[in-house]
Amino acid sequence: MDHMYSCYSFAGLGKFAEIPSLSWQASVVLCCGGCVLLAVSSMLAFIIVFLPSGACERRACVLAGYVQMVSVFIMGSGLLVYPFGLNSTLVKSFCGNSDVYYAGECQIGWGYMLAIVGVMLTIFLPFFAKYAPKDHMSPTPLPTIL
Repeated sequence: MDHMYSCYSFAGLGKFAEIPSLSWQASVVLCCGGCVLLAVSSMLAFIIVFLPSGACERRACVLAGYVQMVSVFIMGSGLLVYPFGLNSTLVKSFCGNSDVYYAGECQIGWGYMLAIVGVMLTIFLPFFAKYAPKDHMSPTPLPTIL
């Protein structure tokens, strides 16, 4: 082996400009933007709890569902953009013959895999928002069913 590989984490980078690849920078912006939109939809869900049943509640639920759907697309695109950074010169110096969607001698970490699973689970949120308004609930109370 003509050069030595060393493993280390990129955690704690000081500046956004120090992220080694433009596609990784885009991925950070997209994933963070999607997370911010999910936080906004969570705040909308909190507000919906205090709204009276009716058209206003339904509109707020629909808005939250659309915000969640947009956040899923944004975070999903961020995860699709991330592997384009595997052909950067820094990654090639550590991973050998790496290319887009091919990690070479390196391995993709659990963080990326769990982010994919998280986005896959987030896909269901807009469907839940459709059934969130209170007037969709069964008029039969739970104790009478038992």
